[in-house]
Amino acid sequence: MDQKALKHYEKCWFIRSFEAAIARAAAAGKVPGLVHLSTGSEVADVLLAHHLDWRRDKVTGSHRSHGIALACGTEPLDVAKEILGKKGGLSDGLGGTQHLIATSGETSFLMSNGIVGAQVPLAAGAALSAKSRGSDGIGVAVFGDGAANQGAVFETMNLAVVLKLPMLFVMYNNGMAQSTSVAQATESDFSDRARSFGLNTWKTDSNDYPDCARTLHQGAASARRSEPGFVEVKVTRDHGHYYADGEDFDASPAIENFEKYLLTQGFNSKLLRVAKKSGVQKAAAIVAEAMEAADA
Repeated sequence: MDQKALKHYEKCWFIRSFEAAIARAAAAGKVPGLVHLSTGSEVADVLLAHHLDWRRDKVTGSHRSHGIALACGTEPLDVAKEILGKKGGLSDGLGGTQHLIATSGETSFLMSNGIVGAQVPLAAGAALSAKSRGSDGIGVAVFGDGAANQGAVFETMNLAVVLKLPMLFVMYNNGMAQSTSVAQATESDFSDRARSFGLNTWKTDSNDYPDCARTLHQGAASARRSEPGFVEVKVTRDHGHYYADGEDFDASPAIENFEKYLLTQGFNSKLLRVAKKSGVQKAAAIVAEAMEAADA
């Protein structure tokens, strides 16, 4: 049995439960600003992080990046305190939920940005830095289908190819940019666009754990060869644009399909229940500790 897959399953539930706790905190008026959850992308977040090295790789994310920050090893308590706007957070609460910045610690996560698409050129900076220093690191930009139409994204794709940057573009396609569907906003194929700039391109679905794992591995390996790549990952949108647009945190198509896959790999239901419970309890304890510190 693949024990790392079981760890990934636990981590998915940890992230999802962390988000549920943050949503409850927001409903109680404890979180400044609007909270945008990453629910639905847990499997993709965990698998992307698995193929990165915190000592040399750097990831930038969008306004909904709690999940990728946690998956990449950012200290969960520091993330929770930052979201709550409190001292002891990643930036002592000055960045908040949309602007998580990790400048230290054992994490491959660099920062998230509330400006749509603005994190993409910042990842190019990380890639250029890695290339200049010869660190064998890569820069990874995680963005959504809504950001894919931003000019800065296209400019960065072109620059990455021209400079042969060790960079990976990872687009999470959940079919909806805030309240506008992909069909209404984009006529052409995202991968075709990326390929036209000279990027190596792949498509995968986070509902298919093994294929998603293979594809993200290929993308990261390509970037490490200074052959910039683009991976379109289909993810589900389990909640709306804002945290209050949905309350069911115990159901996720991607995690449910992941569970079905694990059952075919020799894991039994009891073992999966234990892993889920562990992830849920760890997340609840961390956010509760952050809430206690915030109240004090």
